[in-house]
Amino acid sequence: MRVLLALDGSPSADRARALTTALAWPEGSIVRIVAALDVAPALWGGPWIPAIPVDADQLEEEAVAELTRVLTEARGPLEAAGLAVEAELLRGRPSAAIAEDAKLWGPDLVVVGSRGHGPVETAVLGSVSAAVVDHAACPVLVARGDHVSRVILAEDGSPAGMAARDVVATWPAFTSIPVLVVGVVDVAAPWRSGIAPTMFAAAMDVYTEMLTTARTTHREIVAATEAHLRAAGRTATGELREGDPADQLRRAATDAAGDLLVVGSRGHVGITRLVMGSVAHSVLTHAHCSVLVVKQPHEGH
Repeated sequence: MRVLLALDGSPSADRARALTTALAWPEGSIVRIVAALDVAPALWGGPWIPAIPVDADQLEEEAVAELTRVLTEARGPLEAAGLAVEAELLRGRPSAAIAEDAKLWGPDLVVVGSRGHGPVETAVLGSVSAAVVDHAACPVLVARGDHVSRVILAEDGSPAGMAARDVVATWPAFTSIPVLVVGVVDVAAPWRSGIAPTMFAAAMDVYTEMLTTARTTHREIVAATEAHLRAAGRTATGELREGDPADQLRRAATDAAGDLLVVGSRGHVGITRLVMGSVAHSVLTHAHCSVLVVKQPHEGH
């Protein structure tokens, strides 16, 4: 496998490096470690500055030296884990530089830290992890811990959900990690289901039938995913929850002591992300554990 690991010297980036080291990768896997150094005026605290400071060259040299040290020190633990390693210092805004490097290098996975502020103010991954998720074509692992002992897999039967399922089923990194498959029935109030308040008396039977059907469908999806994972050699159990999907997935990770939430995403970016259901984005933003976001395959792929 090809893994792109973004670092910035922060504690969260260190956890991303430790998590990458801890997972089981197939023989011959390569990790490309990168650090992104923004250019002036951001490096000097811009963009609203009257002039570049007189010691600008020295500040940039110090920043380059620090990030070079970060890349150099990250090599040892990764190579000790049997991984081939290459490293490069990128120039430019971190979110854009990392996404562009991923586009050019073509990794199977991008790993970034979350809410991390490194020794160089502009090399901040905490503010760019969501941007990397938006723009990377491959799955993105946002690390908030240094290991994975239990996976929580969100499954709703959608193409994006099945893509997430297939990653857990086929990637060697998850071979020995138990998986909890979670399906969530969105028990919306009647008016959120298109039933007007004036229609309550006549429509409650229909609403109840809708919920019964949804419960049955999600239960079948969870059971089918369990079977799929077991056939792939995984240890899998299932659970059906009711409520707001993003909230219930976060609760499931807490209740089951999950270290990693795996969710599918329809892959929208920018404004269009607001209409994708926002489950993946909400989980990514608020979950306390690591989150792996798997994009829905494009048609024709």
